[in-house]
Amino acid sequence: MPLVSSSIDTAAGRVSHSWSMAVPAARLWWGLTDPEALPRWLGILTSGRLVTGNVVTIEHAENYSCTSRIQECRPGQLLSMTWKFPDEANSHVRIALSPAGETTSLELEHEELGREAVNYLPGWHTHLLYLEALLLEQPRPMDEFWSTYESFAQS
Repeated sequence: MPLVSSSIDTAAGRVSHSWSMAVPAARLWWGLTDPEALPRWLGILTSGRLVTGNVVTIEHAENYSCTSRIQECRPGQLLSMTWKFPDEANSHVRIALSPAGETTSLELEHEELGREAVNYLPGWHTHLLYLEALLLEQPRPMDEFWSTYESFAQS
């Protein structure tokens, strides 16, 4: 797990993760945006397409979906979007990729989280761990997601 760093700014309601993935940027972009890949690490894309200006809905659990407006989508480089669950305030996620040969750095920032930031830090850590495993063709069982999350939340 090449987590480079993670941080939380509770006053600003912001979390960030820097991750080094041992895959080319094109493979990482596939994992971030392909409807076939998303359920293996994030959720099921139930509506929309991940292109600038579109609204997408991703189901994270039965009857529990996040709605996002794609603000910027530059394949292989940047995905920026709003993030809204029914029981949370609107927030913003930005994922930037920096390729370096067969390795790609991923920088994730999630802002405007308010008090939810403490839950999102281990949540994104868990999601990125699952994304990395998928990309390395060693997918983790989704039925272990919440126990993995709890291990990060308690550390």
